[in-house]
Amino acid sequence: MQIKEDIPFHLFSDTNKDVNIKDGHPALSIDPNFPFIITQFDLMSQKAQATIPHRHDFYEIIFIEDGEGQHIIDYDSYEIKAPAFYFLSKGQIHFWKLKKGLQGKVLLFPREFLIPPATAFNHEGDLAIFNSLSKAPSVKINNANSPKVQELFKGLNEEYLRKSDSSLSMLRAYVHILLVSLFRIHAKEQNKDILDTTNIMVRKFRQLVSENYLTIRSVQEYADLIGISSTHLRDTVKNITGYSPGQLLRQEIIFEAKRRLANTELTTAEIGYALNFEDTSYFSRYFKRETGQTPSNYREEIRKKYQITV
Repeated sequence: MQIKEDIPFHLFSDTNKDVNIKDGHPALSIDPNFPFIITQFDLMSQKAQATIPHRHDFYEIIFIEDGEGQHIIDYDSYEIKAPAFYFLSKGQIHFWKLKKGLQGKVLLFPREFLIPPATAFNHEGDLAIFNSLSKAPSVKINNANSPKVQELFKGLNEEYLRKSDSSLSMLRAYVHILLVSLFRIHAKEQNKDILDTTNIMVRKFRQLVSENYLTIRSVQEYADLIGISSTHLRDTVKNITGYSPGQLLRQEIIFEAKRRLANTELTTAEIGYALNFEDTSYFSRYFKRETGQTPSNYREEIRKKYQITV
């Protein structure tokens, strides 16, 4: 079956084309071959504050210092309350509904920045932390932790401007410290220890689900991949998240179905096929069971709500 064009991507390799021009010159020099970018909203074109739903083929850490409106991530709407951090994983859909333009800093990087193909060090933990933070609406910054955040950004910016052979290692170190610091802030807000070993296992499960939900639909298979019993996985995930592993897996499938319904002209049958439902009528029943709406009703409602045109 021919699958039509999917939701639009903003590509890391094209980021250098989206810089504002001042006095005939780019406001920021971006090397598309260097796998890390630090920039600011006022240096980038309006594409950085796009009101049209889109995905990125890279990861993004956004520090909003000023601005008003809503940040819509995977069709959940979050009120902007600066100063705060937002995290976008590769493939997530987001867009802005702004009352006041954004001011702040943005870090952009592909997966291979956090996990270099040729390295003796394992950076998977940073990706797991990032994926956990991307599930949070935001991480708010207060007067007590703001100086440390600003200090980290100063170091990041100085190292980014060097762009020497050793800069990538230094930048990874700064990003690692930033991620762990923000994760601790988030953990404190949750008023529980989300850094213990059980939470590490839950983060691993959620990461595996986000990467494999199209092909692996069995909780037992995920337990096998992690190296624990399915009972232990079920009990721990339920205790930490309030959801069963099966519910989190179904949420991931429904998220992707919603993305495609909102942003493509694919038929319900084509979306079901793309999501590995052999029986497309079962996909419609599955969607209604999980959301309370038929796929067509959801498509009509979400497009009207966010004025989405395809």
